[in-house]
Amino acid sequence: MKRAVQTHGYVQAYLPPTIRPRILLALLSLPAAAAHAADGDHLTLGLGVAVAPRYEGADEYRLRPFPVVDARYGRFFARSGDGLGLTIWQSPQLTVGAGVNMMEGYSKSDVPEGIGKLSHALGARVFVSTNAWGAIFTVSATQAISKSERGLIANARVSYPYSISERFRVIPSVSVNWANAKYMNSYFGINTQQAADSGLSKYRPSAGFKDVSLRVGFNYDLTKTWSITGAAGVSRLMGDAADSPLVRRKSQAVGALGVAYRF
Repeated sequence: MKRAVQTHGYVQAYLPPTIRPRILLALLSLPAAAAHAADGDHLTLGLGVAVAPRYEGADEYRLRPFPVVDARYGRFFARSGDGLGLTIWQSPQLTVGAGVNMMEGYSKSDVPEGIGKLSHALGARVFVSTNAWGAIFTVSATQAISKSERGLIANARVSYPYSISERFRVIPSVSVNWANAKYMNSYFGINTQQAADSGLSKYRPSAGFKDVSLRVGFNYDLTKTWSITGAAGVSRLMGDAADSPLVRRKSQAVGALGVAYRF
């Protein structure tokens, strides 16, 4: 078994940005084995489908289509999961960048009656990625900017890429998320009005570690231009997030599968 060569700090999966950002961004926007992610300028587009909980902590799942996007022109990039951004510094061992992405909310039909919807917010993201001992270490933070009350979430991830063959690559990965009090309250808190309307207890969580997750991404080249990509993972809510009355399942699984074309 060969280890995948990773020359620019990224081996990026073509996966959905979020089904509620805490789920797919945390679990499936991982550095999975895309065939050409370390190349120079490129454009890859496609379509996939994901299976994920209706919201983080839900006990019901749903299917959702998602676009496959991976584009790069010079220092600029657009990627599913990472949004639009700019590579500020890049070397064989270190990548530093920044950009904007969508911090998705949820519709009122996905959460318990009386909670109401949580609207989307635009987030500013910064990240640092480095290679050591064959592994990829990535630290990122996303702060809501269009709705500052949505708060901040930070992610630390370690992944280890393998090239099983010239066409088939996999990357197992482990990550942990930390969120500030504003973020935790936005997604796991219950205010006085929500408590009265839903019958759930009022709840105001504090900042802390939100979840830990394990996942495996893969990419298989059908041809030089067509590829199949996907990932499967499981996460476990922690601390105040796990104790929220909204949470019905602390452990949840997600999966995604897509087809992409490289232009």
